[in-house]
Amino acid sequence: MNLKRVETFLLLIDHKSFSVVADLLNISQPGVTKQLKTLEKDLGSTLLHRTSLEPTEAGRIVYKKGRHLLREWKLLKEECQAFQNHLTGFVRVGASTIPSTYIVPPLLKTFITQNPHVEISLTVDDSEKILDFIQNDKLDIGIIGCKTADKELHHKVITQDKLTLIGPNDSEEIKDFEDIRDLPFIFRSEQSGTWKAVQQGLAEWGGSVNELHCLTTVHSTESVITMVESGLGYSIVSHLAARNAYNHKRIKILLELPINREFYCVYPSHKQNNFVVRMMIDLIEKEIKEGNGFYS
Repeated sequence: MNLKRVETFLLLIDHKSFSVVADLLNISQPGVTKQLKTLEKDLGSTLLHRTSLEPTEAGRIVYKKGRHLLREWKLLKEECQAFQNHLTGFVRVGASTIPSTYIVPPLLKTFITQNPHVEISLTVDDSEKILDFIQNDKLDIGIIGCKTADKELHHKVITQDKLTLIGPNDSEEIKDFEDIRDLPFIFRSEQSGTWKAVQQGLAEWGGSVNELHCLTTVHSTESVITMVESGLGYSIVSHLAARNAYNHKRIKILLELPINREFYCVYPSHKQNNFVVRMMIDLIEKEIKEGNGFYS
């Protein structure tokens, strides 16, 4: 069986567009159609409903087993290449905002230095979206601030962080939750791992996000800090981000919430069989074991 035809079929199911798949594979749309028809002829069954671009019952089986075939073929190639003078391959890493800024860069630098011929892609998004990408095999590894009950995913604690209340440089002293109840706050999106931790931290402090006055909601920590720096309001962010902004005299650190937040390396169980991904996981485990940390 020609695995290129299988790959074409899988992409059609994922994207439901002949034109998109043609662009991804750098072939013409008639070429995509020919690949599909040839695969159907090889298997003796119709795999795709042409109007809805949904798989037939046979197509569902081919989709499931086809993904497994491609993974096994990729693993075989990588294992064979590992016997050559250098390791090659491709690793898809995802990270939420804080890890992508403070944890992932030094990690990737070490990995690339050791494996200069391995290609790496980095996707930055909210923690929940990164989890969704991992569960749908769009990413190999995620470094995020939350975990899931999904038993198919492995979670390894990388490091811990604190949550810090920040305000403009002319902010007055804050002692307890009552002091911030009526202040304007800059919120993060609900999908943010940081904001989920904020909700828990406020509860332990004796308050609630619902009791705060939300001025606006933004989708990145840097946007939060910039708005606080401009005097628009207050917020609660990662200590890593707060410390960096404080050192540059952009904001004032008012206090730390009574909670530690953990960052995780998350990956599907079967990814341990992928030689190149396993190399990345081994590097992360080595950093944890040696206690080097990803930041200081």
